[in-house]
Amino acid sequence: MLLFEVPVLPHPATRLPSCVIKQVTCKELSGDDKFNELISEYEQESLVDGLPKADLQLNMYRMMEISGNFHIIAAYMNGELVGFLTMVVSVLPHSGKKFGTMESYFVAQKHRKHGPGLDLLRAAEWLAQACGAIGLLITAPKGGKLARVMPRAKYKHTHEVFFKGFA
Repeated sequence: MLLFEVPVLPHPATRLPSCVIKQVTCKELSGDDKFNELISEYEQESLVDGLPKADLQLNMYRMMEISGNFHIIAAYMNGELVGFLTMVVSVLPHSGKKFGTMESYFVAQKHRKHGPGLDLLRAAEWLAQACGAIGLLITAPKGGKLARVMPRAKYKHTHEVFFKGFA
């Protein structure tokens, strides 16, 4: 039973013929042979001191996906998974408006100069708009590569995120 129809990404959603950007399901992404390798690299690069290691809750992601609030976009170079972006699109109670919020965004280091990162971002912007969002919120590790890239991608630095562990 289809609970929510997701708009299809425009094709082609990439600038390079060797790169394919497409919307995928949790099952497709987690079932890809390269997924665990990407998650491991992502974890090493973005681990925050005091936060636990990733413990993917695939059932939660699937439930959010079924509700129509969770979207996954993947990047493939020559048929190989090289990156992914996950996004929640929902109404923020404070404003009563729908926003896209980036949950995860990663491209393997060796493929970053080939353009799939920007292509993933542009596809997420398109999808968020197609879902009725008025904007896209993205967090980036302090001083990290993504924090340096976002202003060049025309994103405003609007907030600082703080963390305090209780363990």
